[in-house]
Amino acid sequence: MPQPELNKEYSWSSSANAALASMFKQFLLGLTDANKASIDSLENANNTRFRLSINDEVLTRSQAFGRSIANSIFNWSTSDNFSLSSQGYTLPVFPGSWVPTPPAFAVPVGPYLKDSRPFLSYSLTATAPPLPFSYSEDPNSNFYKEAKEVYDIGKTLTAEQKAIANWWADAGGAGVGVPAPYHLLSIVSGVLEERKVNLQQAASVYAKIGIGQKDGPINTFRAKYQYNLVRPVTYIQKNIDPVWQSYLPTPPYPEYPSGLVGLYAPLIQVMVREFGDIAVTDHSYDWAGIPSRQYTSFTKLIEEAAVSRIYAGIHYRSTQNASLEIGKALGNQIADIKLTAP
Repeated sequence: MPQPELNKEYSWSSSANAALASMFKQFLLGLTDANKASIDSLENANNTRFRLSINDEVLTRSQAFGRSIANSIFNWSTSDNFSLSSQGYTLPVFPGSWVPTPPAFAVPVGPYLKDSRPFLSYSLTATAPPLPFSYSEDPNSNFYKEAKEVYDIGKTLTAEQKAIANWWADAGGAGVGVPAPYHLLSIVSGVLEERKVNLQQAASVYAKIGIGQKDGPINTFRAKYQYNLVRPVTYIQKNIDPVWQSYLPTPPYPEYPSGLVGLYAPLIQVMVREFGDIAVTDHSYDWAGIPSRQYTSFTKLIEEAAVSRIYAGIHYRSTQNASLEIGKALGNQIADIKLTAP
């Protein structure tokens, strides 16, 4: 990584401002001219504020350093093996194995995500434990009862349960929502702003959140394609009700563990370790005029996110419970990292 010049003054806020603006432009594909102008406008507004307290020489040096960091990170990212493709992948076939799901019956996504480069050595081999009970089509079995619970809930969904499913599926604003990684960043940013943290603490928290957003899906998808567990809609249509449909469309990859919880739970644990299990308000859909959701603790927030997938009809309860524990373990690994400012 680039290093700052010795015995030279820097404005780290200016460096962060330049680095973020540069990385947005490099990482976010498909930006319109209007998007780029908006990024430039925010960067320039911050620079105008910085000029009130630092001279142009320091500002220029700080901006150049921030952009050099952004370029190094982007160039390093291009050597990753990240791929969501399934080209060349053959679905395994066994009792209870995953198959493409209605209505689209899309090909699987992410069987090779396990080959992506993680940040933590822990994530090179981390996986999920087996489910507490094996696959069975016996109506007296635990597996059947788990599927039956999803079916029964789906048949009698309340307005509040639908609202919860939609909130965490990011289907707000007439179906136009915030993708899950950005929904999570909205929550994190809200906490940082409310607590008025300084730049050093904010940078540390965002770095750990970024680590979790990378390693969480790697670990989750490694386990998904290790166990290749059938989704509720497939099981229910075969064994309980041939015309049943989940409330929300089922994603095109195996059921266990949970993708949403695998992304959220580690990062919520990072926040718990940083700030305690505090009350939190999720303002992610204020922009769409949808009322915010309030939680008495981070724990209650992640528990609602987990149960939302049961209401959606796309996960079994045991999967969500196990995924919470898997995510918490990764979150503790990330929270243990000691980060210091230059």
